[in-house]
Amino acid sequence: MKRITAATALHIAAALCFTISLTAEAEPLHTYLTYSDAPETSIDVNLLLKSPVSVVEVYYDTEPRQGNVTAYGSHAQAAYHKSLMELSDGRALYVAPLTGLKPGADYYFVAGDQKGGFTRERKFRTLAGGDTPIRFIDGGDMGVEGRVVPLLTLAAKEAPDFAVIGGDFAYANSLAEFPKWDRWLQNWDEHMVTPDGRMIPIVGAIGNHEVLPLTFGTHESRSPWYVGLFGRQGPEIFHTFRVGDDVVFFLLDTGHLDPHGGRQAEWLAKELERYKDVPYKFATYHVPLYPAHREYNGENSKLGRKEWRPLFDEFALTVAFEHHDHVFKRSKPLKDNKVVERGTIYVGDGCFGREPRTVNPTPRWYNEIEKSAANFWVVEISKDGLLFRAIGEKGVVLDHFALPQP
Repeated sequence: MKRITAATALHIAAALCFTISLTAEAEPLHTYLTYSDAPETSIDVNLLLKSPVSVVEVYYDTEPRQGNVTAYGSHAQAAYHKSLMELSDGRALYVAPLTGLKPGADYYFVAGDQKGGFTRERKFRTLAGGDTPIRFIDGGDMGVEGRVVPLLTLAAKEAPDFAVIGGDFAYANSLAEFPKWDRWLQNWDEHMVTPDGRMIPIVGAIGNHEVLPLTFGTHESRSPWYVGLFGRQGPEIFHTFRVGDDVVFFLLDTGHLDPHGGRQAEWLAKELERYKDVPYKFATYHVPLYPAHREYNGENSKLGRKEWRPLFDEFALTVAFEHHDHVFKRSKPLKDNKVVERGTIYVGDGCFGREPRTVNPTPRWYNEIEKSAANFWVVEISKDGLLFRAIGEKGVVLDHFALPQP
């Protein structure tokens, strides 16, 4: 057998490292999943590439094909979405809405272009629909370092069907801060993967740290990153997300791009009327109506109680997911701004990675529990009702409660 000299070994190692580097660079910058249609039969594959290309495709199948693009049973072309994000470093966004999928099925896919390269094979699952059990997480106020990665890892272990983020994703407050969004998307891609290897789709609501300090201009010019990355979830920045027979979400904007009142309040009233017979109605938004840290009469909290709270009461909203305050809380059942036996419960308050703030030694009159603690919520929906768990650092259960069928 021919012996390999030290110099030859070094040469081989250098060549191998070069090959690995090329392979890593060949993938799209980021790949993430969102919804713009029914989660039982569709999903959106979002791809950020280093620069525009002529054709970007997604190859997918219900069986793994180990990345061999010729072996996948279906493919779709991703559409180029011109975006202000390109001003950062020339990156380009492509989105492929995959439709006509089988409910409750695992799908395997690769995506990219022939010149720049394709992703490794990835996996997602459609929701089963009907009254099949659902598990999701809710959190907000994340950032890109510190507590966020351990919390993401804990959240992924819960194997949620999807994750709802109530604003303040990357804390990138200007167009120039795209490295923070890169880090946020990388964290999600690496750590928000279920134990069986599934990517976790993102359902988003906007927060104040997604918006530039401007009072004029289009939604995209005022929020280039959020609108660029997540602006196709619905026809407006506020939107509805229907899941199966029994669940609907209302994703709202607490005055960051659209005021609470006016067209958003009118839209919310119509959507609540449209879905009034759906048993479980959730709202997710950023600034709390019932805060646990900030002052009760803060401007956005007052506007939310004025414009939205009567609608929540009228249509018996089940739970409101609130954020922004960087603490943990669960309210008492509330209706007409009073504690009642059966009313809407407000949970939060957005500390999915940020440093926890202080709370009062005694909870405020409307809150059942308050803590200075990082957290996210896990919600399980079944024929028996709802189960809620608040998970803190190191997997500690901060709170849990159940709600029966309405």
